[in-house]
Amino acid sequence: MKTIQLAIISLLLISSKGLGQSTSPTILPSYPLSVTHQKTTTLIFPYAIKSVDRGSQDILAQKASGVENVLWIKAAQKQIEQTNLTVITTDGNVYSYLVNYASNPTVLTLSYSASNQLSEKVHFSEMHPNQSQLKATCQQILARRKLFRRKKDSHFGISLHLEGIYIQDEVLYYRIRLHNQTAINYTIDQLRFSIHDKKQAKRTATQEQELSPIYIYSAADSTETIKAHSQQTWVVALDKFTIPDQKYVLIETNEKNGGKHLHLQIKNRTLVKAIPIGN
Repeated sequence: MKTIQLAIISLLLISSKGLGQSTSPTILPSYPLSVTHQKTTTLIFPYAIKSVDRGSQDILAQKASGVENVLWIKAAQKQIEQTNLTVITTDGNVYSYLVNYASNPTVLTLSYSASNQLSEKVHFSEMHPNQSQLKATCQQILARRKLFRRKKDSHFGISLHLEGIYIQDEVLYYRIRLHNQTAINYTIDQLRFSIHDKKQAKRTATQEQELSPIYIYSAADSTETIKAHSQQTWVVALDKFTIPDQKYVLIETNEKNGGKHLHLQIKNRTLVKAIPIGN
């Protein structure tokens, strides 16, 4: 019996040693990044940004308007605690940062060249359509009747509406409308999509996943300002994703230099109603 036990222990030791050798991970460094609440830190990547994940809501991250490879970072408030930031670009590179607060950062712009390999590559399962195909699909969606009528959020004469969700070629399309019923122009500072937990336990990390649109289309000349007593509709394209019932998609619009912030919570039962474009 003792001989059998020794043999089993020996086999377990050999197996664990073999597993340790075959599954050794590659440790990626996290680069220091200083941010403040009064200035914007700019990250310039050699390829378009595919995904952004913030360690906490204490930092704000937004892609620069009109470009796909520039990310703006700012602290949401003074003296935030250390957190992290992960950026994945369309060439498969992963950029990891440790973010700390600094009242006056010495570096406000970081630029990476294609030869400046600071990350590990990941592999994407699907490539989304090109820009012309995405534009054509968005135009087709704008020409359709809206699917949803009651999914909206309204404050101070400004209302945000979700009018439909569509799918084609592994891409989800959100048709959203912003209606300005006031006498003052409404300028958008940020339009964000993210995934959140419905319930968050105390003293746990913020479970939030940023969703980066691959294309945004509007027929209007200006996509940032909704003039007084007018409205504007966009189609926002994102890579297809699914969420469990315990999570929801949050759509947010923040007013530039103002307090009219709107948000919509989209649950899984709404996502699964996405209509194929061919129908």
